[in-house]
Amino acid sequence: MNIPPLAQLAFCMVMASLLAAFVPLAAFETPTWLIAATATAGALFLLPAVLSFIRHKTTVNPQSPELASTLVTDGIYSVTRNPMYVGMLIILIAFALWLGAVGAVLAVVAFFLTIDRFQIRGEEEALVRTFGKPFEDYAACVPRWLFIRTKRGTSHD
Repeated sequence: MNIPPLAQLAFCMVMASLLAAFVPLAAFETPTWLIAATATAGALFLLPAVLSFIRHKTTVNPQSPELASTLVTDGIYSVTRNPMYVGMLIILIAFALWLGAVGAVLAVVAFFLTIDRFQIRGEEEALVRTFGKPFEDYAACVPRWLFIRTKRGTSHD
């Protein structure tokens, strides 16, 4: 996909805000501590993932996955193949909780589907071309998202 994931996240935050304002469906209140804990959980996926790529001296640029010089499989990458996207999704969930409108959840779903179907699939195709069997073995053992597996061992394939 040609739209950077951070831009997709920002777009979905704007979309969530508009949906909450104009199509709230139902309003709810979330305790501040829960919003903060959710946002922190997202950051605890996102930041270590970025730092791991930097430590391994490989590209963090999702627009050019073919430039990856190292297949990172340790740390947070042993829990999910996409901790940056898991972190972004959790942060978007925290934002939807802060907005307090069921309509905002539609933006969360849109982000998940867009990242899963377009961004991640393209990245994984590039990683198979770059790393071959080592990536395929990794994908068979570690889920794309948290706790979600399919028959091949990957998520939503």
